[in-house]
Amino acid sequence: MRVAVITPYYQESRDVLAKCHQSVAAQSHPCTHFMVADGHPRPEVSEWAVDHVILPAAHGDNGNTPRSIGSLTAINQGFDAIAYLDADNWFAPDHIASLAALHAKTGAAVCTSARTIHRGDGTFMYRDTAGSDGETFADTSCLFLTRAAFRLAPLWAMMPKALGPVCDRMIWKAIVARDLPRAHTGQATLAFRSQYAAHYRHINEDPPPGAKTNENVIESPLLWKKTAGNEEVQAFRRYLETGIW
Repeated sequence: MRVAVITPYYQESRDVLAKCHQSVAAQSHPCTHFMVADGHPRPEVSEWAVDHVILPAAHGDNGNTPRSIGSLTAINQGFDAIAYLDADNWFAPDHIASLAALHAKTGAAVCTSARTIHRGDGTFMYRDTAGSDGETFADTSCLFLTRAAFRLAPLWAMMPKALGPVCDRMIWKAIVARDLPRAHTGQATLAFRSQYAAHYRHINEDPPPGAKTNENVIESPLLWKKTAGNEEVQAFRRYLETGIW
């Protein structure tokens, strides 16, 4: 199974990007890493063993446009599956292998993993057993789409920018609405570097300055829903094939 890993990046540091890429290079199942620069390419990335896709301008949509373009590039190169990895996250060495094995066993169009939560400096916080369970939700970097789910790829770029903070929630809605067969490894093979206050409070730790709250995350989507014209809202509902809220 030929697997592509899609990573959009913006202005992350070299060290953060290197950790992300090294985790892909270390996978026990071979895969190809597509790193998509959202208007701010780093020259050193071109020296790594990646397909470096450079977009001429930043899109300001939480990586959705580069994520979609990377996906479409992989699809048209004949890859069998697409995994996503945000630039500040990283995979355990058997992440792709466990998802490919799950697909081989179940035939599920969408396979998902669990995740561990980490501080901004990368130190471990806890294993997330509920936040990305493959039933009610899966984080973007826990997704593994096979050919039967490739029709989701354009949806990333078709999403209004205001929905960027909840883009993974929208994609999950689309997966469920299309009744795509799903399977979950239950293995926490994705390391998620958290900027969310709730994750720190979960372990009775004070959130760092500027940590995101649920109110912050939902503010932009709610404003869009309130101010966008009905035609725009209905159009995106049709893309999703379900309601937005």
